[in-house]
Amino acid sequence: MIRKFSYLFVALVLFTSCSDNFFETAPATQITTPEVFSSEANIDAFVNGSIRFLLENSTSQDNPGLPTIFLTHDVMGEDAFARDGRYGFRDSYPYRDPYDNTTRRALFFWTLQYTSIDHTNNIIANIKIDDTSKPSLKYLKGQAYALRANNYLNLVRQYQFTYVKDPKAKAVPIYTEPTTPSTVPKPRATVEEIYNLVFSDLTEAEKLLTGYTRSVKNRPDVNVVYGLFARAYLTQEKWELARDYSAKARVGYPIMTADQYIQGFSDVSNPEWIWGHPQTVTQNLGGASYLAYIETTPYSTDAAGTNLYYGYNSIMPDPNFIALFSPNDIRKTLFEIAKQPTEALYRGYRYKKFRNKYPNHEGHIVLMRSSEQLLIEAESKARLNNLQGAIETLNELRRKRNLTDLSAGLDKNSLIDEILLERRKELWGEGFRLYDILRTQTAPVRKETSEKFVDTKGATVSVLGHWITKFPDGTAFVPNSKYYLFPIPLNEISNNPNL
Repeated sequence: MIRKFSYLFVALVLFTSCSDNFFETAPATQITTPEVFSSEANIDAFVNGSIRFLLENSTSQDNPGLPTIFLTHDVMGEDAFARDGRYGFRDSYPYRDPYDNTTRRALFFWTLQYTSIDHTNNIIANIKIDDTSKPSLKYLKGQAYALRANNYLNLVRQYQFTYVKDPKAKAVPIYTEPTTPSTVPKPRATVEEIYNLVFSDLTEAEKLLTGYTRSVKNRPDVNVVYGLFARAYLTQEKWELARDYSAKARVGYPIMTADQYIQGFSDVSNPEWIWGHPQTVTQNLGGASYLAYIETTPYSTDAAGTNLYYGYNSIMPDPNFIALFSPNDIRKTLFEIAKQPTEALYRGYRYKKFRNKYPNHEGHIVLMRSSEQLLIEAESKARLNNLQGAIETLNELRRKRNLTDLSAGLDKNSLIDEILLERRKELWGEGFRLYDILRTQTAPVRKETSEKFVDTKGATVSVLGHWITKFPDGTAFVPNSKYYLFPIPLNEISNNPNL
């Protein structure tokens, strides 16, 4: 299946990104792979197009690039729910479309990431590096290694249970060479084999990206590489390495202040965004974009004073999640109930963490923050029995969220629980919840809410919350369920006899 995409993509990227000089010698209808890599400018355009493909490619309105997976991860947990009947993620929330290998979303998850892998394989294979190579070429190849590692790290955590459960379990195929029509489809590699490739790629990326200063935050640099190392080691439970790499990843990216937090997650200029994807109005997918699904902030009112919203606003915070925040937590101030019977989100909690940019709706996509890396560092220290060090690290974040310091009285298990809870509160909507459920081998706990409020018409009504609390087969949520794993799509099974 993956062999169908690279050539069309190459033509598209060059047609939209390369200089006029390129087309003076190679018409768009005759582009070949050697010509794509004939100049550094063309390679740079290809890398840029590869990143844009991964973040922006959409096969339908409910598949807005890689953020589709972020949203699916969060809505499969307990802290978010999809509004009943609302377009976008209404079948992800009850574990239907991520589990069913016949759906177009299952096909999209697989195709998007393997096509991205094929792009990186082309870059890696066609950039020849030696001692005389320009640093700028090394940087481009290093970015490709980092992107490939990111794709495989995501895949191995989506299609198989966590590393420590069974490193020999079969996960997904490994492709490290550009695919062609004659490429023999690969069998599934083990979880361990995929992690070995991830670390090999990250090691090569670190070597090639040393000294690189990027101009746009969507290009991976050494901080991004360190952060990917930290994510991988966290899942492997190699705590010393997770601690060390997460600390290195956030160097130069201070935790945002409380005032900065409430401005809305929509701009890579935020000081703690280590990795993010800026977008212009022409790049953004509009009402079907990542932010349009997760944002629930009204942007205006109509003549009658009714709040107006942009996009589908499909995913909302659960009231039981909101109850986890202390009253003085700056994040608590971002929740408010939609109390107007005529507004689209009536009876739901709005969460103003994500705010699209108006009037052009060109909000940026967050990919890695120093808060995430701080929480990896804190958890690693706690699991290594450095409780005081873990508390000090966690307090660094708490102070920025207007919380008092934790005292030294917590035991190890209580402190780890506190850190894991902080991950839920801090990283909501950024795509980490399903990864944490799988790596900790736990189950989400969804509870229906009994909370009520008085609306603007004086009626006492119930707040919207969870309406699905069982798996599709009617059983209770349990750790290591088949419903948490993404399926290899039926199309791939039909086309790859070696699976």
